[in-house]
Amino acid sequence: MKRSDLRVEWEQRIATFTASGLSASKWCAANEVSIHQFWYWKKKLKTTEDTFSDSSQWFALEMDDSMEDSQSKIMVHVGQVSLEIEHGFDPKLLVEVVRTLQSIC
Repeated sequence: MKRSDLRVEWEQRIATFTASGLSASKWCAANEVSIHQFWYWKKKLKTTEDTFSDSSQWFALEMDDSMEDSQSKIMVHVGQVSLEIEHGFDPKLLVEVVRTLQSIC
């Protein structure tokens, strides 16, 4: 089984568990699933969701020569916060700010 197929299978299992209203141990026993694997996948899928939530969208930004003047700006929206980014910004700082905003929004 491919890793992507296994991931889809566990996403379905976690969704079924959530809808069941059972405790993890009871659901695992009823569905013949290892409790250790269950917690591994539940944590793994939650971490992935946190990192790549449906509301996050990443895209490539290509700049041409006309965009390199000192007056060029872009707007970045994170939740309800808007950031105005000017030419010469610090990319590492922007990443830190966006991550912080995502964690509180």
